[in-house]
Amino acid sequence: MSSIKKVILGLFLVLFITGCMEVIEIEGNKEIKTNESHTYKAIIVSTKYQDMDSYIWKVISKNKDYHLTNETTSEVTFKASSAGKYTLKVIAKKNRKPFKATMEVIVTKAEIINGYELPPEPDEALNNSTLLGIDSNDNGVRDDVEIFVIKKYATDHKIVTEIGFQLASAYQKILDNPLDTEANHKALHDAMDCNYYFSYYAKYYGESILAKDYIDEDFENLQLNRKSRVKAYLEYDAQLSGGVYESTKSDKLKEKCNFDVASLLGGN
Repeated sequence: MSSIKKVILGLFLVLFITGCMEVIEIEGNKEIKTNESHTYKAIIVSTKYQDMDSYIWKVISKNKDYHLTNETTSEVTFKASSAGKYTLKVIAKKNRKPFKATMEVIVTKAEIINGYELPPEPDEALNNSTLLGIDSNDNGVRDDVEIFVIKKYATDHKIVTEIGFQLASAYQKILDNPLDTEANHKALHDAMDCNYYFSYYAKYYGESILAKDYIDEDFENLQLNRKSRVKAYLEYDAQLSGGVYESTKSDKLKEKCNFDVASLLGGN
């Protein structure tokens, strides 16, 4: 066989194989934040193709600062420690029939404001599809609320931001279990007492920090931005009817803060 015929045959085989390769779907994050300690979610081949005979994952990128785990299974974990564009490619086979898929992932450096690293901006539909929404860093505060608090009070003292986190966490506990009245009431009112101390009493104890009132319309509208979330909060609130609750003395209010007050005051 002449060399020209061999080349033509080779090209034909490549085109034939490529043409026969069916496309599969990939589910996962298309944009992720990066820093030295960030853990990324897995990028997963759709469940429709979980019974393949084999999988081979690869990353196409000039930047080699990445790592793959479980690259011969249907579920792969992709990590990158520097920003850039990465293309994840998988070739799967079933009865020797090839399937392929690619997905471009954008890795960006995490935004840091006043020492706080912002979580990735959550997908709105996914974030609002459940009561608790998305909390990617698992700190007890919904990501969209965390971003709101950090950005709104970026120029204030860190104590203001920490109070916002404490209050947001209390709301999250209420949504998670509205009927846990005692624990929820304590969590919410501890946050309120902490804010009350720094808003009104700190100056009388020789501390000049002035926190802002977090329970404003913007905060509540975001925290309870779905009917299901409002319903859960009202369910909690109804449990308080008829209860008698003791107020906290002014010299004990600061003790209700769930963060290291002394450390933050020292850095003022």
